[in-house]
Amino acid sequence: MKKILKSMFALAMAALTFTSCEDVPEPYDIPTEGGEETIVIEPTGSGTEADPYNVAAALELVSAMESNVESTSNVYIKGKVVSITTNYDESGTFGNAVFYISDDGTNKNQFYVYRALYLGNQRYSSGTTLQEGDEVVVCGKVVNYNGTTPETVQSQAYLYSLNGESGGGSTPPEGASGSGTLEDPFNAAGVIAYINTLGADNESPIDVYIKGKVASITEQYGTQFGNATFDISDDGTANNKFTVYRALYLGNQRYSSGTLLKEGDEVVVCGRVVNYRGNTPETVQNKAYLYSLNGEGGGETPDTPGEPKGTGTLEDPYNAAGVIAYINTLGADNESPNDVYIKGKVASITEQYGTQFGNATFNISDDGTANNQFTVYRALYLGNERYSSGTLLKEGDEVVICGKVVNYRGNTPETVQNKAYLYSLNSEGGGDDPEPSGAGTYDEPLTVSQAIAKGTVSGAWVTSYIVGWVEGQVYTSGIHFSAEDCSSQTNIVIAETPGETDPSKCMPVQLPKGDLRSGLNLQENASLYGKQLLIYGNLETYFSVPGLKAPTYAEADGKSFGKKP
Repeated sequence: MKKILKSMFALAMAALTFTSCEDVPEPYDIPTEGGEETIVIEPTGSGTEADPYNVAAALELVSAMESNVESTSNVYIKGKVVSITTNYDESGTFGNAVFYISDDGTNKNQFYVYRALYLGNQRYSSGTTLQEGDEVVVCGKVVNYNGTTPETVQSQAYLYSLNGESGGGSTPPEGASGSGTLEDPFNAAGVIAYINTLGADNESPIDVYIKGKVASITEQYGTQFGNATFDISDDGTANNKFTVYRALYLGNQRYSSGTLLKEGDEVVVCGRVVNYRGNTPETVQNKAYLYSLNGEGGGETPDTPGEPKGTGTLEDPYNAAGVIAYINTLGADNESPNDVYIKGKVASITEQYGTQFGNATFNISDDGTANNQFTVYRALYLGNERYSSGTLLKEGDEVVICGKVVNYRGNTPETVQNKAYLYSLNSEGGGDDPEPSGAGTYDEPLTVSQAIAKGTVSGAWVTSYIVGWVEGQVYTSGIHFSAEDCSSQTNIVIAETPGETDPSKCMPVQLPKGDLRSGLNLQENASLYGKQLLIYGNLETYFSVPGLKAPTYAEADGKSFGKKP
């Protein structure tokens, strides 16, 4: 909607101001009759391919987002190029560009397009470069950088169209698909979309399967290194490629002999993936392998690798992938609020138990191999004591570890030094079990699984994540793992991890009238979905399952609700 400051009004104001001093010069440039209109461009668009945001709408959307929290999905933004900081350049090493856009091509109300890839979501190699005044549509993730600069996320946005031309005139043959399992592997676009959720340089917590056709081969399999580097895509062309970086051969072995790759081969790759330096989605060196080549595998199919299991209790300990998935919910350098149990087989030993330090550092996995390892860092011995004497570790031993865990520096899931111990070694324990943390106090709250196991308790603290709400009266059929279209203000559902969707691992929470209901219900507070919650109330049956009722105090998203007991 245009808001016009008419020149006649300005002249009238000037006349009123200066009638007694006709010779005094005007202090400002005042529009004269027929001068330019001052136009305010209103936000328009829905952010879709068919109806992209204009720049005003994109600025409004991103400015309202939390600082440094990326959008969960791609948006489309249309505008005109105002200025170019770094243009697309075939001699460059990044294949992206940095520029500003606005709705009218002027320097007013600009949006920052930061390191966006080229047409077709590809690194730039050749083609038309940007000029000021070009009309563009940009597609990708957006972020309110440091709470002050609305911009696209580095290498997670691209130039969708340039002066009406998009992607070299062709539509990619297929979008993202697959769930990353052996039965439903990712395609190239699907694994890139998954990797973009991990953050820069964070390895996936589990192995994933990726299916495609070999588009190009950078390094062929050979006996010197035993691995290969190649690109795959859905159709074997250069469109929408994914890089398989230094992957081992069939059977998860270094190459010694066998059929070599050729362009057009259909392959399935299994392993860890990473967004290297935040701009290169690829497999992790020597942590991925060629699962099949033109339908031929490399021997016996292993169990589903890297599948997270367990709830972290003594009765149901995490496996290696399970504890890594849990740790990735904690944030960088945040210790777990309570002890967890982890079960596995010793894969390698970095530091053996000895009397000098009394602890050990070693890796465990489900099968005792190097696949899907978790690092047990400086863990005490049996009985939660420093080692003085006793059986030493050897590869293949079955162990259970108990203690605090942490994502050290945001990229190394491990146990916390001297805050974890060897609970059992080949089923042999170390005496009386110490009381695990999670006593139900403010400083040591219960996890959801511990709260469920406790049964009825009057007054307990529970730490959790808000994962949904219940519609109607039946818990299992009425549970919604989303904040969308929430129709209830009387309850929420909590779980131990933010992505949990198993009702048996969740707990419904009653929201009584007052601060807790108004502050926590997802109908009015959708932004709390997935956020961490500390809450105090009674553990008792709710919706015919273990739940939390009559809460009197809670903390979430930096705010408190109710009265702290």
